[in-house]
Amino acid sequence: MPRTYKISKGKDYVLVTIDDSGAYIIKDSAGRKVFLTRYQAQLMKFGIENIVKDAFENVETKDVVVEEIKE
Repeated sequence: MPRTYKISKGKDYVLVTIDDSGAYIIKDSAGRKVFLTRYQAQLMKFGIENIVKDAFENVETKDVVVEEIKE
């Protein structure tokens, strides 16, 4: 069963859907979509955690809200 999450900060948000195969569909508030296969999502996670983590050190995340959307 696919799970959908809304990640928001103020009025800006993205919707992240994870399907049964492990693929990710990311949709922003403007309606643009990105499809990532399970393998691409694993590479993306590795890249974010290991390559660009220094860019996120000073980012304030306490007002970021993650909520699961029940369909």
